[in-house]
Amino acid sequence: MMEEKLLFRLEEFIDAPIEVVFDYVDDDEKIKLWNDYMIENIYENETKKNTPGSKFISVQQFGRKKISVEVELLEFEPPNKIIMVSDSKEGTSYTRYFLTREYDGTRLVMESSIIPKNTYYRILTKLFGGLGKYVYEEQIQALKDYVELRDFED
Repeated sequence: MMEEKLLFRLEEFIDAPIEVVFDYVDDDEKIKLWNDYMIENIYENETKKNTPGSKFISVQQFGRKKISVEVELLEFEPPNKIIMVSDSKEGTSYTRYFLTREYDGTRLVMESSIIPKNTYYRILTKLFGGLGKYVYEEQIQALKDYVELRDFED
């Protein structure tokens, strides 16, 4: 079995309370306010959607390409942690959000990693795996801008 490879790690300070930042990372309708790619999440069980082990289909659009991925929630600890996993032809991907309360705001760390399915995808991951960082950097910056503006207006 291949080992997990960290694709990228982003860290951002957001000038807003941790509960507000977590809400904008967790609530689908609020995610759509800052994430240009998210269309919807379709839950197996709406009442248990924030329970570890729950699954949903994440639908996102990148240009003209619409992508649907089955995601499982591994850990959910408001307002500090969300860890999700998904499987694709490329391998098993992990997305982790860690939030830490700081004196004057929130530290957000977002990590993306993959366990490649085979040697071919391991090589592709080495060559191109970090490219997603630029997409996520833009989105994390959009989250920061949106939440700080919202917090500023309150």
